[in-house]
Amino acid sequence: MGTTLQAPPFELALDSALWSSELLASERGRAQLDKLHRTWLDAGADIVETCTYQSSLPLFLPASRAPTADELSTALDTMTSALPVACGSCASASSSSAASSSSSSGPKPQVALSLGPYGSALQPGQEYTGAYPPPFGPAASAAPDARPASGAAALDAVPLPLDAVRAGDDGVSDVEAHLAAWHLQRLEHFTSPSAEGAQPVGLVAFETVPSLAEVRAIRRAVATFSRLYPSRPQLPFYISLVFPRADPAGDATEVRFPDAALAHLGPRLDAQLPPLVEALLAPEQGYALPAGLGFNCTSPLAARGVVRALGRAVAEQAPAAKPWLVLYPDGGAVYDVRTRSWTHPAGLTDGAWAELVADAVGDALESGQWEGVVAGGCCKAGPGAIKALRDEVTKRGWTE
Repeated sequence: MGTTLQAPPFELALDSALWSSELLASERGRAQLDKLHRTWLDAGADIVETCTYQSSLPLFLPASRAPTADELSTALDTMTSALPVACGSCASASSSSAASSSSSSGPKPQVALSLGPYGSALQPGQEYTGAYPPPFGPAASAAPDARPASGAAALDAVPLPLDAVRAGDDGVSDVEAHLAAWHLQRLEHFTSPSAEGAQPVGLVAFETVPSLAEVRAIRRAVATFSRLYPSRPQLPFYISLVFPRADPAGDATEVRFPDAALAHLGPRLDAQLPPLVEALLAPEQGYALPAGLGFNCTSPLAARGVVRALGRAVAEQAPAAKPWLVLYPDGGAVYDVRTRSWTHPAGLTDGAWAELVADAVGDALESGQWEGVVAGGCCKAGPGAIKALRDEVTKRGWTE
């Protein structure tokens, strides 16, 4: 989303830690986000995500001093306004479609609440490494220069609900407890009935997850949320992993899961994925089961290999219910978290990108391991790419 806002016709300078979420602070910014959501819908998208990937409440607070009660309330309203903005765009698109046609041509567009990993709240970002500093990761594998993007005063003003995620289970590791509390807190804030213009959350997209501990933490956070707030609507969710290149300068088809805790398994996905899929799908008390799993922000050149390896790991796990597969590769560009710049080694056209994604979808459908497939695009896969994917899906005769 942020990369599309930086490109024509928007050409916005988004340089803060909030990235696209900074637009939520003004009426003009929210209008830009509405325009962006409508651009995706016009391109043929069935699901649009909120501009909340990096969002956590401390990022919306003053960095160097304790916030006032009014500032806390305003920050919550600003952050959670992403939901009504996206829901309003989808409702308008549905109304426009109904007015122009006497019969419905497809499902109504849906909104997914985008929630990035803890690494997205660090500077420099660690979502492609999972190298989180303590207490969110082990000191031995932490990135030495990674620090919270929020100020210390802001973090102190919004303490994590650690007791809630530890309740009833003394065996939860300190790393998992902190990650679960961080994710739980965001779920609490985005579903808060006190937020101005509060909207129900129909789907939660936990994205670009780079560590096994965070996979378990997310499942624990959702289960804790359901236990603490039985009167609030329950949250269907999926967990999307990230598979960066094994060698940043090497073959884009050679990817790996970045968690240092799995380094002993070697770089091959067939060795890495079984424990990951077990962490995703194994039934366990106190851990919610995701409706789907998959990957995003991964090279489209690697998509077929990842889909096939995931299918084999899911078959080995043999879950009681088939999960959905969610895949939305990036546009083929490579991002440098330090310079915040992109290179384009693949040089893919929108049509070539769409064919790669559709080929991966075809492999998934043929495998029989999935309840269904949701496909789309991540960073640098713009509206033209989504339109090309919609056309490719239509050409291949796949139904929604």
